[in-house]
Amino acid sequence: MIRFFKALATALLFLFTLQSCTFIDDDRSDCETSFSLNYQLKVVSNINLQLSEQLQMSTGSQTLATLNSYLDPILQPTASAVHLSFFPTDGSDPVHYDRETEGLRTAFSLAIPAADYRHIAIIGQEDPSIFINDNTSAETTRLTQFLNDTVDSHNHAALAGTLDMSVTNNTNQSWEINLYPADAAVAVVMKKNPNVVRTRVFLADLATSFTPNDSTWHWEHNSLVRTDAVDVTGTDSVAYCGIAFPSRMEAPGTIDPDVAAAKGAVWRVVILSDLPDGTTTRSVLYMTEPLKAGDIRVIRIHVNDDGGVSTSDSNVGASVTLDWKKGGEYNPEI
Repeated sequence: MIRFFKALATALLFLFTLQSCTFIDDDRSDCETSFSLNYQLKVVSNINLQLSEQLQMSTGSQTLATLNSYLDPILQPTASAVHLSFFPTDGSDPVHYDRETEGLRTAFSLAIPAADYRHIAIIGQEDPSIFINDNTSAETTRLTQFLNDTVDSHNHAALAGTLDMSVTNNTNQSWEINLYPADAAVAVVMKKNPNVVRTRVFLADLATSFTPNDSTWHWEHNSLVRTDAVDVTGTDSVAYCGIAFPSRMEAPGTIDPDVAAAKGAVWRVVILSDLPDGTTTRSVLYMTEPLKAGDIRVIRIHVNDDGGVSTSDSNVGASVTLDWKKGGEYNPEI
């Protein structure tokens, strides 16, 4: 009888061990060599603070509330899919997990084999236009958007973080990784002009992909980012909001070189105003201040009766083309 109970206890322990390994990682067959980790993931972002710094509460409280209502669910979602990659520094096969986050801080219980790792965590693949590419090594892992002439604004935050880890057989090991924004937000705010039939706003010269391992952005295609029009509650203003990867840090010198207002431009805002006579006015804002990852940029402009726009910001150049025809544009979809 004693032998029976010992055998039963051993069998139950073995079954529990198998179930524990399966819960942690369904795909691994070497659970006996894995060690538990107390793992915490933290999103580092504060949307409301950034908006408050740019908008004076006496004149911009309604704009602040509108932009915060639009941006907060996207840039600070209550739940997100996160992809966790652990790349052994000795070049052996990486370990990947997909988990769900809750709020700005989430704890997981993970198990991976003892080794030295370069760890990369990414949020953003829930956006249908963004995907993780070449996830075979830390150096090649890239978060990429579709390389189309015109792309939609991101509808889910892109965040990433890296961490060097040395996993041992110490079951009390704890790790925390901070995830930082990999994209930025722009809001172009204007009063509606009744002489303009339709307005379209695009962001230009922004990156198309991001490599978390060394925090570098890449420009593989001249894409325009299509913004969303959001009415500012209680006013006759509208905010055209776009979320995209950031700009270069320095002027490339190739942005409209024949336009004087483009001198020193790092990125652009393109505004198309359709008029009742069937013509279109094209305005371009030339931004000399880089759009960095994590930035929220609010740009106020005035729309004239001819569809052209102007701004009081001394750091922004502007050019206006009346009766503009899209022939010759690199972007045929606009």
